Amino acid sequence: MSAGLRTGNLRAARPHCTCVEVRNYDYDAAAVKLGCKRRFLEDRIRQLPHQKIGESVAFCDCDLRLIQAMCTVIPDQIRSELSGAEPEVTPQPAGRRSLRDVRPAGARRRKAEPAP
Repeated sequence: MSAGLRTGNLRAARPHCTCVEVRNYDYDAAAVKLGCKRRFLEDRIRQLPHQKIGESVAFCDCDLRLIQAMCTVIPDQIRSELSGAEPEVTPQPAGRRSLRDVRPAGARRRKAEPAP
């Protein structure tokens, strides 16, 4: 048995894997389970958790769960509602706004000097 196949370091090599039964999926089956195209997995294989068995790529259920989490998008509003944080409220100015509040404070022009 080669050094790369020793079982002592398997937990360290795949700390995310909690599978008790070996069930691996190829590109096509993984794409069906994830609801994506095979090409999506092939193009991003370097960034995705997977197993390499010989020249074949395999995904277990734990790998697919991680891929799904990596691709999950949660809008900020939903994230704040899930975390229970109150949205920031910007105070509205009371009463009418003055011209100074409306106009930008730019550089002032010098008055033209009268011609001699």
